[in-house]
Amino acid sequence: MGEGTASRQQVVAIGGGHGLARTLEALLLLDADPTAVVTVADDGGSSGRLRREQGVIALGDMRMALQTLSGDDGWGGLLGHRFASGYLQGHALGNLVLLALIEQADGDVVAAMDRALTVLGARGRVLPCTTDRVTLAADIDGVQVQGQVAIATTAGHHRAVWLEPRDPAACPQAVAAIAAADVIVMGPGSLYTSIIPNLLVPGIAAAVAASTAPIVYVANLTWQPGETAGMDLQDHVSGLRAHLPPGRPLRVLLHDGPNAAGSGDPLGTSLDVAGLDVVAHADLAQRRPDGVAVAAHDAKRLAEALQPLLS
Repeated sequence: MGEGTASRQQVVAIGGGHGLARTLEALLLLDADPTAVVTVADDGGSSGRLRREQGVIALGDMRMALQTLSGDDGWGGLLGHRFASGYLQGHALGNLVLLALIEQADGDVVAAMDRALTVLGARGRVLPCTTDRVTLAADIDGVQVQGQVAIATTAGHHRAVWLEPRDPAACPQAVAAIAAADVIVMGPGSLYTSIIPNLLVPGIAAAVAASTAPIVYVANLTWQPGETAGMDLQDHVSGLRAHLPPGRPLRVLLHDGPNAAGSGDPLGTSLDVAGLDVVAHADLAQRRPDGVAVAAHDAKRLAEALQPLLS
């Protein structure tokens, strides 16, 4: 988006939420040219309200990616402000700004995101995986569950996820970005509600399959209550592999350090999955002021660990 980007490494980061934001932060530290391809299936909080009331796709994960690329110390930080009372209680200012930009662009989400990035002076790009209104659905231990929030909070060992409708159109600009990428990074983030939903868009899955760029999967530090309760590293990688082309090499970056304090158990470091190109170990955990590791990736540690995997 800015001058000199032709000399920077083109990296597409696929996912959503805080995990995608942390990856984008790390890529900026590495002076890469990042493009975020973002899930739009969220149906909770501010995003869910705007979906129901305004008929737009979920904006929250795109807003978070935009905020990261813009920096938290200026206007980018203001995008994350949430109103504390009244009708706007719970809404993030950035979601409302994006809604206004989409209306001014006659419903063109990509044009609205590009304009926001230009106004904020941010490097990179933020693209939805699809501009169709989609709902995430799942079969969890034989029970069908509808909606991203419900799926994220429902425990179960056997789950399959899909989008309704099942064949949403891929965002053309996202497909083009994947085709031009030097590297594709997936994760960290919620496996079934942030990362895999992007691959459930047929055009996105086809673009990833056609790309010759290395794919790097940044694993979570712990499992998440509900969505991935009891799943270890092997389960996470196998779950992602099931949605990638057979035989497609995968580079895995995993946390190998102190147990991170959080809501789930550590994923561990044991991994035996066919088709892995590289398995890299690093201490990726963020630290509290008292030095205790927490269940969030540290952007600087992540950048250092990612650097050799992006070549």
